[in-house]
Amino acid sequence: MNINEEKRHQWQALKGMGFKAHWDYFWDYYKIHVIVALIVIIGIASFAKEILTRKPDAISVTIVNAANTQDATLLHDEFAEYEKIDTSQYNVLIDSSSVINIENPDSYTVANSERLYAMIAAHDLDVLMADKDVFDNYAKSELFLDLRECFSEEELKSFGDAVYYFDTADYNSNGEYDMDTGEYVKNENVKSELIPVGIVLNDNPHLTAMGFYPGVSPIVGLAVSSERTDVGADFIRFLMQ
Repeated sequence: MNINEEKRHQWQALKGMGFKAHWDYFWDYYKIHVIVALIVIIGIASFAKEILTRKPDAISVTIVNAANTQDATLLHDEFAEYEKIDTSQYNVLIDSSSVINIENPDSYTVANSERLYAMIAAHDLDVLMADKDVFDNYAKSELFLDLRECFSEEELKSFGDAVYYFDTADYNSNGEYDMDTGEYVKNENVKSELIPVGIVLNDNPHLTAMGFYPGVSPIVGLAVSSERTDVGADFIRFLMQ
């Protein structure tokens, strides 16, 4: 007797035995199927809910090596108020948990760096803030937008010495990589041009209130692939007010 015939035989035997007998039979044979089906249904429902209810991002900011990696709730609230962002409709993402060690990269550094590159590739990063060493490292890879695309000449002048320039001759893509030194060699045929890519934040009250960058003047810039550069530029204006 095969399995199907056995089930038919048992089902016939259950006739007239009431609901409990039928339920016990069903559960003995099909409980694994039911459990798996429920898990799949719950998973699909949760995924669908996440997609349907997820709010769009108004801005995405990553703060690297802030020293104090607590959540940036105060900065989030102050900028949302400054920009008049309805946080019930839009996300204001400010991540201060990233740590990147340029001198002695560990697995955590590699993971955070890869995450940054993935966000940039996906157009999910608008603003990047970091100490000078980290900022320079990403500037060499041309990851920052020319601030002249978002700020007027008069506005950049008003920032004075806080404007941070990077020489195009230092861009990685313009030079050859030296395997012995582990550094890029300047391409002498490339025209040297200073590009404003960041703003140096000296004793910034917003960052001080959060306990970020004690004794350090970080630099903030706009990600070159950002699709929300207007809001990103306003974030810098907010910090400079």
